[in-house]
Formats: sequence, C-alpha cells, structure tokens
Amino acid sequence: MVRYMDDVSAGHTRNLKRDRLLSEKERERLMDRKDKSKLALNDARVRKKLSNWLKTLDEVFLIFNNLPEEQSWSVITHEDAFKLLCLAARAMKIKNYYPIAGIVSDPYTWDIENYEPLDHKKCNALLYRAKFGDYIAPSKGGMGKLDKQLITIINTGAAMSMDELIKGLGIDPGDSEAIAVVYGEIKFLEAVGFIEKVGDRWQWTNPTDSKPKQEKILKKS
Repeated sequence: MVRYMDDVSAGHTRNLKRDRLLSEKERERLMDRKDKSKLALNDARVRKKLSNWLKTLDEVFLIFNNLPEEQSWSVITHEDAFKLLCLAARAMKIKNYYPIAGIVSDPYTWDIENYEPLDHKKCNALLYRAKFGDYIAPSKGGMGKLDKQLITIINTGAAMSMDELIKGLGIDPGDSEAIAVVYGEIKFLEAVGFIEKVGDRWQWTNPTDSKPKQEKILKKS
C-alpha cells in the first residue's frame, strides 16, 4: 500500500512537471532579467507559449458553459477562481481596459479611448494583499503562501532595504496593508534562517541546508 501511494505521488509530480506551461529554465529566465544574452530568445519562447495557451480559452469557455456545475465544482478551487480574476485584471491592465468605462458585463460597450491611466503600483498592491494577505506568522503556528518573486529578489546576494524590496515587487509604497504582508514574509524568512538583518536591510545568508528547506517552502507557495 505504501509503495502504491509512493508511485501515485511520483506519477502526480511527473504529470505536474509535464503539464507546466513553462520549463524551469524558462521560468528562471523570465523572472531574473539579468542574463541579457538569453533574454530575447527566452521571451520569444514564452510569448509563443502564451499565444498557444490563449488560443485554448475558447475551449475553456466551452467546458465552463457546458460541463455540469457540480462536476466543475470538484475541479475548480477557490484559489483557481482568484487566479482567474488576477489574470483578467493583468490582461485588462496590459490592454488599458481598466478601470472599465461602460457596462461591466458587456465588453463591447467599454470605452477604451478615454480611459483614466491605471495606477499599476496600486493595482499590484491590491492583488498582493488578496493573494498573500492570509499569511500566518510563525508565532501563530504556521505559515501561508510565500511570494516566490520576493524570494528571487532577496536572493540576489546584496543586502536590501524594505523600500528596495517594495520597489522590486512593483507595489505601491503607500499601501500599508501590502507592506505589512511583505514584512510578515520577511520576518518568516529571517526566523527560518534564510536571511539576516544588517542594520535596516536584509541579507540572504545562503545556509548550507537551505536548499531542502527552500524547496519545501516553495512547494507550499
């Protein structure tokens, strides 16, 4: 029985890896924009994959509209619904369809010529609070999701201030609730020994046993 469960778990992991839209290397290069020599090629691959994925949206609509809701309910999680909302907000930001001027439920009535510019940092802060705001501090017995982008930014090696971290995340520095969420994540990383405070900055410590710990944390994120 144990061997069977191990096989199921291993197969599930392999399926997740196979079904991912981006390879690990593509994900790394997409988030870390410093290697200019590989940037153009990687971006081209990512654009192609994004284009191919968007072409499947009609089929997703077909499934949503025709698969009985009680069957869809068992597949779609609350987090899935939230992510779809975030994706819609991001797409609207890219195309400057936000905020909406017109009937919300009818995109053909939207006025996309006379829109008010969207404050990207405020939008990012709002989405950040929604996604990571349920963070549970270590002192309360656990932790919620950690932002992988935050870990990537602080793992560059240089000591970074909170202002620099907020700037890197593209969050509105005036959003105290979003700042508090980021600070909670920082304190957790400090508590588990990933980072240490140097003056008013935080430095990645790169402990020798950090890799398994980091993989465990990221797996939950």
